[in-house]
Amino acid sequence: MLQYVTQSSVNNEDRYIHSRIDQQIVKLSLRLNYNITPDLTIQYWGQPFLAAMNYSDFKMITDPKASGYTDRFHTFTDEQIRFAESENNYYVDENRDGTDDYSFENPDGNFDQFLSNLVVRWEFRPASTIYLVWSQTRDYNDETGSFSLNQNIVNLYSTYQPYNVFLLKFTYRFGLR
Repeated sequence: MLQYVTQSSVNNEDRYIHSRIDQQIVKLSLRLNYNITPDLTIQYWGQPFLAAMNYSDFKMITDPKASGYTDRFHTFTDEQIRFAESENNYYVDENRDGTDDYSFENPDGNFDQFLSNLVVRWEFRPASTIYLVWSQTRDYNDETGSFSLNQNIVNLYSTYQPYNVFLLKFTYRFGLR
């Protein structure tokens, strides 16, 4: 109900803008281990994270220490705040004199991410191992603030190229006799 959005200044007085936030989040962590032999294993870890944040009912903090919850803020009326879709900004006219006192960006947004690691481990002799690692990251964000599982996944896999890292690690144990 009272999520921080931004801070503005009017006549050297700070304005702390908060709002209601509606969030939809889907996350999962998946780990698979497969032992081909005791010396050869494949390990996979994947973590999708999809989130949509929609802000509404913008408020200005008036008395943060007031004993009554609703006495701590003033909710902007339709006459005090307007949204300019072409600029993706909110404009606030606190005193309703027809002149905008300040503005702030629309905080709505989506953030989607998929992280994964694939590790092949081969212990070719006791305490001596070769690791082959593939790590991939996919990110996507936009300003819609609306959640659609299908659309979020499509955006995640079709909008930007993934960031891939390939590693080869070699450990060898020298025996001292």
